[in-house]
Amino acid sequence: MLDDLLNANEVPCVENAEMGSTAITIYLKAIEKYCGRFVSVDNQTLTFQKRNLYEVLLKHPHDNATVRSGRPVILLEAGQQAGIEPVNFALFVIEQLVACKENLYMLKNARWVVLPSTNPDGREFTRYTPGNWQKNLRFSEDDRSAGVDISRNFDESFTDCGIILNGFDHNYPGKKPFSESETSFILDVLNRYKNKLRAYVSIRRDGHSLLYPFASVNSSAIETDKLRDKAAEITSKVNHKYGFIEYLTNSSIIEMNRKPVCGHSVDFVFMKYNMPYAYEMRVFLESDHKIMTKFQSLPRGYDITLRNGYFSVIKELYNTVVEEHRNRTYLRTSNE
Repeated sequence: MLDDLLNANEVPCVENAEMGSTAITIYLKAIEKYCGRFVSVDNQTLTFQKRNLYEVLLKHPHDNATVRSGRPVILLEAGQQAGIEPVNFALFVIEQLVACKENLYMLKNARWVVLPSTNPDGREFTRYTPGNWQKNLRFSEDDRSAGVDISRNFDESFTDCGIILNGFDHNYPGKKPFSESETSFILDVLNRYKNKLRAYVSIRRDGHSLLYPFASVNSSAIETDKLRDKAAEITSKVNHKYGFIEYLTNSSIIEMNRKPVCGHSVDFVFMKYNMPYAYEMRVFLESDHKIMTKFQSLPRGYDITLRNGYFSVIKELYNTVVEEHRNRTYLRTSNE
């Protein structure tokens, strides 16, 4: 199967290939070629370094366009901050929905849009560079700096945290919102599905939590009560089922960061699209994991436990979206 998917100079054996852009491309090509009834992949948008930004649409094989268009949309995007673990998890979600028969019902009742790697340039850079790089790699002619923190490049409270002019700053958000091809790509996808979009999850690295708005301000606004209560319900269920060594937590984004972060995609989606469910989901402990292993040995296969637990979070969110959609549909038809 792999031989006819390889491009020139690509490693022909999966066990010898690192999980970089080439491996992700091969994976998505394989999924689309051999599971084409379930998957369509669009890769028309390119980054500054000419890497593909992928939009993966998952569908039930027996649907027609009319039936599919009436279903709620769940949008997952991963990798804004250049980590590989969120990208791996997004690919795992695609695999679970497409290849596991027991999850086929999840394709029948909702439309899934997955952006599995939204900062491929930054991710490639982190493979060979020590440190906590999280920007993209767009070169600036102004000060010869490289990179914009695309996780701060969305049009919500963009300047409320103060204006950063230094392009070498680790948190440089760019000159204006959506100045980057990566964030413009995410915006285009959001606008395409906005009428049926019911849940948005931004999957990020270095954590173990489900986070709700806001990122830029401390707020107990009634508008976030629904998200806060649902996050608490989901994390409680998952912790009880999987028995994580460290509990999956839930809080506001600003509470987790302990400082305001402006231009955040979750705040933008929640405010711009009046989104019922908009979350940041941090997966795999990474730095915390390294600290923990100095004091205790983790159970064999614990990463698999984490991964399955995170997928249960997505499942619980799916259940909520579908149930609410059915209730709205019932009320609408009963009033006609």
